Amino acid sequence: MKQPLDRTLIYDRDVSGHHLDYLQFLVEYLKRMPESVRQQYVFVLNEEAQKRFANDQAEIRFHFIAAPQLAEFLQHTNVLRRAAAEMKFLKKLLDEYDAKRLIFMHIDAFQFELGRLSLRRKNIKLSGLMFLPFRKYYEDDSTLSAVLRREWRGWRKGMQMRWMLRNRQIERMFFLNDKQGVEDYTKRFGPYFEYLPDPIELRTFENTPLETLRHKYSIPDGRKVFLIYGHLSSRKNIPNILLALRRLTVSQREQLCILISGEPEKGYETTLQTALSEAKLKCPEVMFVEHIRFFDPADTHDVFRIADVVLVPYINFFSSSNILGLAAKHNKPLIASKLGIMGVLVHQYQLGTTVAPQSVREIAEAIQQHLGVTAEIDGQKYLNDHTADEFSKKILF
Repeated sequence: MKQPLDRTLIYDRDVSGHHLDYLQFLVEYLKRMPESVRQQYVFVLNEEAQKRFANDQAEIRFHFIAAPQLAEFLQHTNVLRRAAAEMKFLKKLLDEYDAKRLIFMHIDAFQFELGRLSLRRKNIKLSGLMFLPFRKYYEDDSTLSAVLRREWRGWRKGMQMRWMLRNRQIERMFFLNDKQGVEDYTKRFGPYFEYLPDPIELRTFENTPLETLRHKYSIPDGRKVFLIYGHLSSRKNIPNILLALRRLTVSQREQLCILISGEPEKGYETTLQTALSEAKLKCPEVMFVEHIRFFDPADTHDVFRIADVVLVPYINFFSSSNILGLAAKHNKPLIASKLGIMGVLVHQYQLGTTVAPQSVREIAEAIQQHLGVTAEIDGQKYLNDHTADEFSKKILF
């Protein structure tokens, strides 16, 4: 194994579920390394992550960002201004820790900053995970306005990438689960891009009897559970999912439980509650169970065990999601968007059904299909191809 020669900062301001999981994979991997290797890495994280890593701080170095500093970042509603404030903070930390490498766990918003001359002069090696690269063939082209949006988005994304790559210290940009995207970007922009398997948490948890779990989550016998899980935002396509319920018969709706488990994105709460209130009014036969809170790994394990089907028909989102891995781990079928990487992977690994995310009719038909006999999927091959060790090794070394 090639060991790093330079002090490295790993930066992630976010504390949503999958971000913490990714960071935990890196921490656990480093804990198995010699101290001389571990000491080369400093995790720069939101102070809310401190409780998650309380048991790791004796072995791994952390720099938790204090609340006033975080508030200073978040006062900027403009993405570029917020990224500039974060980059100013990170430059000071690079000097403080005498670091020569910087890894972004979410690099998309920093493309303009990374191409600026002031950073290029610092001779810092840079890499990161890019969650939203542009692939034209995944984008919606069903209407003229959609085509125009796609062309504008493609031009903008291309200009952002060329600007960032002016910095010759860029080492690697990681694309989660997207081998074709890596090939396309390499042909277009050069050899900066690398495939990264989206890993899954494989820790074992206590298997509480299903009857006990269903009682805990207030789900009676006889209801088939369709799970909406994770960071609740517009990409979850919840309004269209709830509209699809109106296309079911009364007897079908009487079989159905929609289990919503996760935290809403700031500003999305009103949209979510408005859509739910309307659905409860129009579809009173459906049971809606809402657990609007943060889910730790043990709680996540529980709701995926309860679920019969996992709903991920994401809209205006074409990248990977760790929910694929969670469903594969528990052998639960997905109803996913046919657009983007998730659609490709669901077909490749036979993980469920795909739909056009903007089509209420297709979502309804998929739900109807799974209200019948729903066989569990076999997610083992997906898990074998997406290990946490391979993910960690690629990022760190």
